[in-house]
Amino acid sequence: MIELEKLINFIIEKYDEINLEWEKNENYNQLNMKKIQVADVYIDKEKLNYIFNYRNFINDKFSYIFNKLQQIGFLGNVTSRVKALNSIQYKIENYKLNHENGKIPLKKCLNDLLGFRIVLLNDIDYNSVKNYIKDTFPSLKCIKSTKKEYDAVHIYFGNENNKKFQWELQLWNKSKEKTNLKSHAEYKQDYTKWESRNNKGGV
Repeated sequence: MIELEKLINFIIEKYDEINLEWEKNENYNQLNMKKIQVADVYIDKEKLNYIFNYRNFINDKFSYIFNKLQQIGFLGNVTSRVKALNSIQYKIENYKLNHENGKIPLKKCLNDLLGFRIVLLNDIDYNSVKNYIKDTFPSLKCIKSTKKEYDAVHIYFGNENNKKFQWELQLWNKSKEKTNLKSHAEYKQDYTKWESRNNKGGV
């Protein structure tokens, strides 16, 4: 768990640092992500723009974060990305149309505006990770994420504060890398089709 602990400590440090800067930004606003529902954002451009503003803020900081990440070095393959604006819109619309008509807290939908992933060289089972997180980083949320062939462990940073956007860390076992990549590619196809329809003025 040494590599995992090193990565988690790095993300916690940058999460606190970047969000402290965000709180001083002119676009900062204390929205309660647990009380606001996806359906509210779907019809409220002001709330949507707030999400975009935060996303753009961390996007401006991404090179700094990524360079610091590269300087540390990890045994497993570590990658990171900021969620694209169109991908945010797609996720909100998907939740509105396919998940209880969007009557779901925004906190459960947009929890990965900044995401990290580590492909572990040695497989670790979910219960071991969950117990480790509970004992070592009790403020973090750890879940097993499975859908079709996708199988990973997701860890969320900022879960204890409803007025902060969460960041996500995905833990992939090396044995699941190929099937997880395939699952991501299928999701990307659905998103690309949605994006094409919207660019043509479709629904």
